[in-house]
Order: sequence, then C-alpha cells, then structure tokens
Amino acid sequence: MLQGIDPDEETPTPALVAAWLALDTLRAESVPMWTANWLVQGYDGESLAELAGLSGRDTREVRDLLPAALADAGVDPLSSKQAALKVAYDHIANMLLGGRAHWTWAVNQVVKLVIGNGYASEVFEQPLGALWGIDDELGEPWSRTEDELAGIVRQACIEQVQQ
Repeated sequence: MLQGIDPDEETPTPALVAAWLALDTLRAESVPMWTANWLVQGYDGESLAELAGLSGRDTREVRDLLPAALADAGVDPLSSKQAALKVAYDHIANMLLGGRAHWTWAVNQVVKLVIGNGYASEVFEQPLGALWGIDDELGEPWSRTEDELAGIVRQACIEQVQQ
C-alpha cells in the first residue's frame, strides 16, 4: 500500500464492476455503496438509485438489480470472459503504474483472479497472467530480490496496458 491508499477500498468504475460480475469475483455486499458513489460522481438512473438504497446484505437482490444499474451507468454486459479479464487486469496494471498500489497488491489481485476463475487458461493469456506464482518467491532463499520482483511486475503491467 502506498501513500496511505488502500486500493481495495477505492470505488471501482462501473466497467470494472461489470468485469467482476462477469468473472464471478464481485463483492456484491459492497455494490450499494459503490452505486451511491457513482450517483455522487454524476451517473444517474432509477436502477442505480434503487441499488444505492439497498443494504447489501441480500446479495441476490444486489446481483439481480446490478445489470440494470450498470446499464443506467452506460455499461453494456461484457461479451466474453477474455473481455472481462482485460478490464480487470488493466485496472490492476493502472493502479500499480499510477502509484496507487504496491507490486505485492498487484500480484495478489492476479492470484485472486486465477483462483476465482478455476485456473482457466484464459487467465494466463494476458501479460498479467504471467505473474501467477511470483508470490511464492517472497521470503524464499532461492527467490529473486524484491527489487527484481517489483521490476517484473511493473514490466508486466506496462505490457498489459499496451496490449
């Protein structure tokens, strides 16, 4: 974590939430707060307002209303898992490259996506997918240095956003 920022506490964009929904990695209980923040940011719509008014405890209700709320925000459903992964991986890369996340956070996010998607081949097809397993090196005597690992992660992030 850099500059006192917790990347997991930032409000994600509607497009990122759509990706997480498609990848089935969505924290549905957080969606009402995010949609309330979207309303403050200038997004508008009846479904957004309704979703912002929910507590988040009934995650099924949140998931049922979310597609309409995303449509209110101008976000279409993602056409494929690969498209959803691109959005999710680009977010991770941009967080690191923008100085809003530490390289270990980025690696942990990749690990969550790999595991959350059942180690499907698609998660390894983009540059950030190559970071799978790098977390196993931390603290091991055979490991590359932290600076080397940070450089590998940064380079993968650069390649990710250039793709």
